[in-house]
Amino acid sequence: MRNATEALIKYRSLIGIVCLIVVLWLATPSARGIFIGFFFMMVGMFFRGWSSGYIDKDRELATEGPYALTRNPLYFGNLLIASGIAIAANNWLTALICAAYYVFFFTFLIAVERKRMKARFGSRYEAWARDANLFFPRIKKIRKFNFNIALYMKNREYRVLFYSLFVIAVLVVKYLKTIGFIGR
Repeated sequence: MRNATEALIKYRSLIGIVCLIVVLWLATPSARGIFIGFFFMMVGMFFRGWSSGYIDKDRELATEGPYALTRNPLYFGNLLIASGIAIAANNWLTALICAAYYVFFFTFLIAVERKRMKARFGSRYEAWARDANLFFPRIKKIRKFNFNIALYMKNREYRVLFYSLFVIAVLVVKYLKTIGFIGR
């Protein structure tokens, strides 16, 4: 089982890229869908960016900022980005592909990471887990704002911004071709 788990973790990005290519190919974007989808993607990128300024992966247990609201703020941000892509793609099949990829991989990853974090951080993890929701953010006042731009850069979160803007650009071009604004 360990080999299957490692393979899924190792190839999740490649499978995600293949799914994204299929989604972009099948997309039937509309101006309204692109606008609404881009909004969701921006909120997701903000949540991921905010989260990445608090996490020093495998060194410290992140419990402040967005990690006070949810144990998985990066994955919550991913959900918003994937939802935005599905909305902008404006096609039921693309929405199904996004949902299936997300549910399969992120449910699996959350379970794997929870086990790993319990083993690594023990009672500190248990105490924090009691206060922070597993996935959807709990609405409450954040006590500390210690966003660290160096962590944001170390985690290379800016790549998500570039990839998301590329996806929107592809959908905009596809839409402009559909309405005849640019040559087919």
